Parts: sequence; structure tokens; C-alpha cells
Amino acid sequence: MNRPSTISSFFRPHTLSVALLLAMLTSPVLVHADWPNKVLITNDNGINDPKIAALARTFSRVAETVVVAPLTDQSGTSNHLSLGRDKPYVTVEKRDLGEGITAYALDGYPADCVFWALTGLLRESPPDVVVSGINGGPNLGPEWIGSGTIGAARLAAFGGFPAIAVSGLDDEQTDSVEAATKWVVSLAQSPIVRELEAGQYLTVSIPRVPPGEIRGLRVVERAGFLLAGIPTFKPDTTHAEPAGMQTWIMQPPTQQSLDPVGDVAAYQSNYIAVVPMRVDEHDYRLLKELGDRLADFPAWRSK
Repeated sequence: MNRPSTISSFFRPHTLSVALLLAMLTSPVLVHADWPNKVLITNDNGINDPKIAALARTFSRVAETVVVAPLTDQSGTSNHLSLGRDKPYVTVEKRDLGEGITAYALDGYPADCVFWALTGLLRESPPDVVVSGINGGPNLGPEWIGSGTIGAARLAAFGGFPAIAVSGLDDEQTDSVEAATKWVVSLAQSPIVRELEAGQYLTVSIPRVPPGEIRGLRVVERAGFLLAGIPTFKPDTTHAEPAGMQTWIMQPPTQQSLDPVGDVAAYQSNYIAVVPMRVDEHDYRLLKELGDRLADFPAWRSK
């Protein structure tokens, strides 16, 4: 299937097959496939993170590889953009990550990297797939909403690109990095990713254990807030503040006693946790319900 040549025509129908994704786990060996021909890679740990270089080198063996990553660590920035009315420019720096890799460090956030790459650098020759990662820590449960790794993939999916956000890898384990990068390339080459619908993307959390201890793969729901625990705040009484001002200190969340579920349960059991996500946040059930309850809304009165 040919990809469109301009960013305005990226949307196309896809389907998601869980069975194919599960089957891929048994095929981590790199093979040359007819798709993707070009991949865009970003992350939130920054251009100097060794995992993004390792992933780019692995991809460069099978596809044209472009890396656009933040100049510095921008973890926890979600899909925040610095580009806009107050900053209508980006500053980029060419980097050398190895043969067959075009790489830039961008002074901004992960979402800025994706936005500039897709609407600027690669506007006339877009990538087939966008891969964000590999992040060092897992993005499980509610952590997705603040993750810069996931935010970059989310923005790519918003533009209609198949996208993957990969987290959880320990870069001090050389064999883990090698196994993970090969597996991510195989995932990107699979019909699972190629057939994602516009607005769909995948988040992947790889357990931080030796490759031989990973038990397989689970396609799961995301665990909710209660499992992760909710932080609390308390006033700081150790310093005097000017009148009318207060400082409140955030306290770490208390781990709940609930049994782990969803992606947290899979990850803790040494399974790769794959969570299918969608950019479209409409609540279609509530949309219809509220449309039938217009009389329950307060009437507008100008006076």
C-alpha cells in the first residue's frame, strides 16, 4: 500500500489484529520488508540517550531512518508544544548517529520534534511510521498522560501516522537493548502497525529484566488511578511566606493494596504490556445522551 506524499492526505482506514501482534513476539530477527520504507524516531530523554541511537542504528539496516529528538531531557512533558504564536521558530542542530541515519537535535519538547519533522523537514516525503522511545522507565497506568514519550506518539497519531511509544528498557543491559531494538523494528514492520487507523497508536512497556526472563506479550487495558496511588499535598510550615502566599509540598503517593490489573499486572509478571490507544477522546455514548437531554441544560439569559 502506497503512502500519500503530503501531510494533508495522511488519513486512511486500518484495522487492529491482536493475534498478529502476539505472533510477532516469536519473530525478533530483523528481515527486510516492503514497509516501512522510512521511519521517524524521537524520544523524551534527549538526543544523547544511548537507546535512541541504538534503535536508530537497528532501523537503519532495514529502512530510511530519521531522528529528531530534544536537545536535552524533556521527560514528563506529554504532548506539550512550545511552538505557537509566541515562538514561531525552532532551533535544530545536525547530529551524527551513524551511517544511514539523518539526525537532528531540536531545542524543544518531544511533541515539537514530531511537529517540526512532519510539517517541515519531512513534509514532502513523510515517514511511514513514527516511533517514540525507547524510554528508560515504564509508562504504566495513569503515567501515560504526562509521558513525553507517549505524547510524541500521540501527536503523530493525531496527524494520521501509525505510531508506537516504547518504554521500560534498562540501557545498562546491553543484551536487553539489542533484543528490544530488534523487536521494535519487527513490530514496526508488522501488519499490526501498518493497519492502525488514523488516530490509533500503541504504547509498549518492556520489563526491565534480562531478555530471557520476559515471558511473552499481553495486550491489555491501562490500569487506573487507584492502583498507582494519588499524591497528596500539605502546607509547608517551615518557612515564613509573604502575606497571602502559601507553599504546599507534594507528598509521594501511597501504594494502594489493590491487586495489580491491566498493564501494571502484565508488566510486573514480566510480560511486554501493549495498550492500544486512540487520540479521539469523544465520549460517543455521552454525546448521544446529552444530545437527547438539551432541556436539562440551563437556558441562556442575557440579563
